[in-house]
Amino acid sequence: MQKVRIIQAVTKKMSDIETTLSDRGIAIEMCEDFQELERICNSIEDRKRLSEPFSTKYFDILPRDGFWIRGFDQDGRTVSTQVMRLSELGETNLATLWQQQLKRLHGGKLMTTSSPGAQRINGRVVYHGDVWVDRSCARLNLGGIMSHLALSVALLKWAPDFVYGFMREKLCLSGFALKEGYFHCEPIGSHWVEQPREIDPSDWLVWMGRHDLEYLAQHKMISGLLYSR
Repeated sequence: MQKVRIIQAVTKKMSDIETTLSDRGIAIEMCEDFQELERICNSIEDRKRLSEPFSTKYFDILPRDGFWIRGFDQDGRTVSTQVMRLSELGETNLATLWQQQLKRLHGGKLMTTSSPGAQRINGRVVYHGDVWVDRSCARLNLGGIMSHLALSVALLKWAPDFVYGFMREKLCLSGFALKEGYFHCEPIGSHWVEQPREIDPSDWLVWMGRHDLEYLAQHKMISGLLYSR
């Protein structure tokens, strides 16, 4: 019965989000073609290129392992992206995965230490990244709303043990991590001996477990964010 209640809560929440976005003139599209994602990201002026963990240059991301959400305005212009990718880590923790992958993706040299969350995150793990909102939509709280949608889809699709991402220190301290739905925030998410050019060592690790996701799905977490129970 608990599983059924979770599914019902998530489904209602997703419907509420779509209605809210529609009221703000934003439509959404669920996608699984990462080559198309890369094309769209690289074609948008003033947007950073697609990050390495989602690039087809480094990974073959099958539909079972990844999805992305595009928000677009009434003119069909892409104004927001959210991207998710699943990794089956089993007993291996996130810190160990980073030791194997991050140097290959970014260069530099990692320390053997990491933030506490990276040492406890394992199992079915989802990376949440490339959260982007066009400046024209800055006042719509599109980043937070779309993030809740992406987390809801991930919960239904994969029932992950953990979801994590990185966030700039300034955004974490401003409370944006909570607006996105992340309850756990740790400064200096990854530790580097030699910092890669494209990695900010002050970025925070944000994460949540499955129980956090389920709790988020069933409750209105932040005043004014949109959802009814």
